[in-house]
Amino acid sequence: MKYSLKQLLVAGVCTLSAICSGAAFADAEVTRNTDGSWLARVDGNQVYLGSRYFDAVNAAANNMGAGTINIRNSGDSGPDGGNVYSIRPQAGQILDFHGHQVNANGGDLVVPVYCDRRDNITVKNLHVVGNPRYGVWFRGCSNVTLENITMNLSAHPSVGLGIRVDASTGPASNLTLQGNININGSTGHGVETYGIDGFSIGDVTVTNSGGCGLLLNDSRNGTVGNVVGHYNNWGGGYATFRVANGNGPNVQVNSVYSRNSGRGFFSVTGSNGTTINTVDIDTTTSQGIFLEDAYDTHVLAGSVANGNPNCQLVRTDTTNSSISVSGCSQVGTPPGGTINNGTVNGTYRLMPVHSNKTIDVANCGSSSGTNVQQWSWLNNDCQKFNISTVDGIWHRISPVNAPNQGLDIDSSSTSNGANAMLWQYWGGYNQQFRFQSAGNGLWRIINRNSELCLDVDGISTADGANLVQWQCIAGNNNQVFQLISQ
Repeated sequence: MKYSLKQLLVAGVCTLSAICSGAAFADAEVTRNTDGSWLARVDGNQVYLGSRYFDAVNAAANNMGAGTINIRNSGDSGPDGGNVYSIRPQAGQILDFHGHQVNANGGDLVVPVYCDRRDNITVKNLHVVGNPRYGVWFRGCSNVTLENITMNLSAHPSVGLGIRVDASTGPASNLTLQGNININGSTGHGVETYGIDGFSIGDVTVTNSGGCGLLLNDSRNGTVGNVVGHYNNWGGGYATFRVANGNGPNVQVNSVYSRNSGRGFFSVTGSNGTTINTVDIDTTTSQGIFLEDAYDTHVLAGSVANGNPNCQLVRTDTTNSSISVSGCSQVGTPPGGTINNGTVNGTYRLMPVHSNKTIDVANCGSSSGTNVQQWSWLNNDCQKFNISTVDGIWHRISPVNAPNQGLDIDSSSTSNGANAMLWQYWGGYNQQFRFQSAGNGLWRIINRNSELCLDVDGISTADGANLVQWQCIAGNNNQVFQLISQ
């Protein structure tokens, strides 16, 4: 007697991972008729004819065991009816959309593909448009593969997340994202995991998201390919790539490319065991790289530019974490100089944290009385300063273009607002400064004569804003500088 695969599976004679002689997976087709109705067939037998796209796919899923459901047309979700309304594959099934669209246009509770505690499911060649609550949502599912998933989403008042795979209802392991994973316009995160043990995430591109590009929460033992993000949470604190909530260990990432986002890479809330081979991060409204309460976290190569600041560590020990990229030389021992308990020696760019610009000798002047100001980084000798100890914790600061000059507080003033300028160095206390840690590799620069801080006047972010001295005020980032070794 010849048994079907479904009968063999029920009897325990054959498993999904075995090759069962004489049996074949079921095959289903979902098509849209010329009159707009939907037709679902399983092994050639009709199981649905009606008006609703999702109902047709679900009829196929519910009338077969393991196998492939081929969706041959694009369509609208239709109204959610006040409940989570979704396509819901069963264990062991493959949903192949063949590049067709699902338009989520039926309310706040539309989730194009949703699974809860069902394993061995593949979704591929799916294109989601509209405004879903989640584009794809798996809960408590293992051995999930998502392949060639693209989304072009509209603003959504409730969640509006792209792909989420979590362990909220049961254990979840062995997640695979492969092929083209491209999410645009998510109100929340582009791709998020929570509680996943074992994952292989390939290349992920997320643009114009209200949250992170790729967010790994409490997930471990996995690899990530190349994370690419543009305009992810611009103006906020999320990042193109973020690990959080005790994420790790054993997470290996090939690269992070980030432009015009809140942050580039952000590790927070005790996450650990993440290594990124290389980063290319430029233009962030907060830190380019931010490690907070992180350990065993490493960025091995690359560059960060135009951050606010480029890199920052909070409650993260550099003895077990490292950032080895250009633009972040304040982390560890900077090349070409040393910073040791406030004693500084070497050549540095002085970058005000509030503006991400640089301290600059006006018009590249070299004579006494030349003004000192803030300007956009041009990488010239008028923006680089030789810093050397002259008396214990006190330092001389001289521009590279005018080595005989020193940074000087005009007329040895001790008043707020007194101008900072160049003057031929003669060793006066108004020409000597100490570096007071502001935490996280940042520094206040305090004049010996007045005990006032160097300050960008008016907290201005404009080119040409004047450098003065002012009473040191906690939290004023126009008085806090990143020292970038040159």
